[in-house]
Amino acid sequence: MKLVRLIVLIATLGASPALLALTGSANVGSACATLEFMAKMVTLNAMLPADYDDIGELYAMEESLAELNSLVCQPVILTEFTRGSSSYYNGQLVSIDLYYDPWFFNNGQLFVAAPGEDTVIYYPNGRIMAYSWMHGDQAIFWPNGNLATDYFRVFDETWYYPDGNIITYYAGYTGGRWFYPFQRLDGGIGQQVISSNWGVHNEDFTFLNFRANGSLFTTQERIRRKLVFDDIDLLDVPGVLLLVTRLYQAYDIAKEFAPADVNITGAPY
Repeated sequence: MKLVRLIVLIATLGASPALLALTGSANVGSACATLEFMAKMVTLNAMLPADYDDIGELYAMEESLAELNSLVCQPVILTEFTRGSSSYYNGQLVSIDLYYDPWFFNNGQLFVAAPGEDTVIYYPNGRIMAYSWMHGDQAIFWPNGNLATDYFRVFDETWYYPDGNIITYYAGYTGGRWFYPFQRLDGGIGQQVISSNWGVHNEDFTFLNFRANGSLFTTQERIRRKLVFDDIDLLDVPGVLLLVTRLYQAYDIAKEFAPADVNITGAPY
């Protein structure tokens, strides 16, 4: 009899509204963390496009992500009304239930079929960012469709720029070699190196300087403060790249993305 009561109690607790709400809140936090990562990918693709990328489309995608972010992820409190009634300015519903049902962008394109679950993640242009998002060892793609990496969140793995140039062969490795997305400025073979010991305090990195006429020259600077990274930091390759672009005062809309709900349980980073 005691065993039966225990089973009934467990079943009751498992189905309680409070526990279901906690699970749903974690799902929203995970989806918002996914949106934040996607914002990095879209912004970097817009800043560093491949030759035939549609820049207008990329900018429109940034605006779409920003609207979803402001509606669902920025509010400190997710009310019951917001959970099922969040609509874009054009009237498109985000989701009939943000806790458990599919999320859509303002153009009607599916973002995620089930927040917090292992599922395909789509960009607003319909291209796939990841086929199995919750599996960290899966391929990640840029908004233009090009491969970003074969294995996300894997140490010593190669990452590529949107145009196919190498970012690094050593994601998640402090002291690895990282590259700019252009050829060496001294005329040598290969890409220009950001640093051969990227992330290591007091090591050198190549800083790009621009004269008033737009011409470029480089200086060797020291890696300090915000440019010091550990191995875990360096697994977030898009996030690190945004810090590099910010060295040159490049504006990026991804700065505006930060989930108000810090619980990102289930997000693969």
